[in-house]
Amino acid sequence: MTAPLEPPVPRPVASAPLPGRALGLGAVLAAVLAAVLAAAVAWGVGGVRLDSHFLFHPQPHPETVWRAVAARHGAEPIELLAADGARLRGWLLPAAGVAPEATLAAGAAPAAGAALIYLGGNAEEVSWMLAEAHRVPGRMLLAINYRGYGASSGAPHERSLYADALAAFDWLATRPGVDATRIAVWGRSLGSGVATWVAAHRPVEAVVLTSPFDSIAALAALHQPLLAPLLTQPFDSLSRARTIDAPMLALVGGRDTLVPPAHSERLVAGWRGPARIELLPVGGHGDLQADPAYWRAVARFLDAPGRP
Repeated sequence: MTAPLEPPVPRPVASAPLPGRALGLGAVLAAVLAAVLAAAVAWGVGGVRLDSHFLFHPQPHPETVWRAVAARHGAEPIELLAADGARLRGWLLPAAGVAPEATLAAGAAPAAGAALIYLGGNAEEVSWMLAEAHRVPGRMLLAINYRGYGASSGAPHERSLYADALAAFDWLATRPGVDATRIAVWGRSLGSGVATWVAAHRPVEAVVLTSPFDSIAALAALHQPLLAPLLTQPFDSLSRARTIDAPMLALVGGRDTLVPPAHSERLVAGWRGPARIELLPVGGHGDLQADPAYWRAVARFLDAPGRP
């Protein structure tokens, strides 16, 4: 196959800014009114959710790529069937590069080990994490693409992402060779909301959040205040943070303009369990993984999640 299998991590796509002053006040008001009316119509016709258009930017690839990625990295291609029939596809990469089925085939009971579930951003296809898993040693990695992303079928929505992530946790917790008490979740950007939901509903060992927000509703009020009231998928992480005892590490870019640090700080302040921020001063929103300090902080935290 000549096409690259793991594209670089795409920057999450922000919705277009509202018209500027150069258009004149009348033109601005007309444009805003047209946008609001169009949004209202879209929400009421055929079950369309306009906020899905802004929130989700799927990066699909064919099933052949899904299998080729698994072969390239020595990972197991994973397919989970959702209750509504959607097929969720991703990969399970064992720690130390040993395929899980190899131990089982030898007839030996596998030693239970720690695991990590990775949940991507709104424009992120997660296969790139397989090449970086060595940076977080000692944990097998489960990376599952959202509906419509990678080779997963269906269309994404807040409710379905939550349900799918819980199903992935439950599947992994019963997997031979996995210590169900040592499953951590890692969510990036939009995925921080999904990871927070999982942590509020399952006994996770630890939570890593990259560029996390307090809620999408709060960000919408910041970036698109006139359209924010039409939002139907709020991803309200802050309301759930108050119920979570698992330790949490938030990785925050000091120059992040999409999710300004103040929004991450609110989430950390509202977290019931131990939580702290690792600030990368020159990092933005989609480039934190380029800083070696990012990976060191995650590895150090997951090595001893209860340590301050």
